[in-house]
Amino acid sequence: MLLAHEFADPQWNLTLELFLRAIADFFGQRLVSVILHGSILYDDLAPGYGDLDFLAVVADDFSDRACQQLAELRGPFRSGEYGVLATMIEGAFLPRPMLDPARIGQAFWWGTSGERVWRNNQLGWLGLYLVREQGIVIWGEDVRPEVPQVKREQLLQEIWKICRNMEEHGKGGGLHSVDWLLTAARGLLFLKEGRFTSKSEAADWAYRHARGDWRKWLLRAKQFRSNPALADSAESRQWLDGLTIPTREASEELRQELVR
Repeated sequence: MLLAHEFADPQWNLTLELFLRAIADFFGQRLVSVILHGSILYDDLAPGYGDLDFLAVVADDFSDRACQQLAELRGPFRSGEYGVLATMIEGAFLPRPMLDPARIGQAFWWGTSGERVWRNNQLGWLGLYLVREQGIVIWGEDVRPEVPQVKREQLLQEIWKICRNMEEHGKGGGLHSVDWLLTAARGLLFLKEGRFTSKSEAADWAYRHARGDWRKWLLRAKQFRSNPALADSAESRQWLDGLTIPTREASEELRQELVR
């Protein structure tokens, strides 16, 4: 068995083992480390909604041919051939020198909207912080200390970006529009208490501690995230359509807290 850290759900372990075998066969000795971050660390990953976030660290840059082959390697995972859990696997294949975001090179990304080449490390300061401070090594070396330490000011910059994205793009409509509220709750919790946790825990926290009326929408938003099938009814679709105003209120409260 390649998986160095087992989770409570055996289906996750089977899926991760399948993933590790595929990329270990592909990279051979060039594969240095595989680290998980995101919702799975908090046992807060919902099949059919979220992503299983990984960072695979490789010794050196990728050729154009290797990038093409990595896209092909994802095919069975993305298509559902390996099961619904495998479709949720998303993350970066990053050359080891590019753990430093100041370094450029050629990396590759398996994303929700498809695969693409990276010329620089696009994990962002928040992503790097979570990898370094909370990531779980499931294979290979522990390279987390090689990720630069992230300053609070850099995390605040990331939350400002979230605010701007909410103001520009945040609105109701589809199932994933609940994520605007959950992300705002998570950012607000960090600003108040200096910690990052699951979106579900952040929703509960903000329901109790946020000031605006948008907080009243959080518990149902959390339910939709954990059980996406709830969004199938006409009443639920109407509720989701009404998320635009609460999203704007959440963005404004987050902005006000940043200004403080």
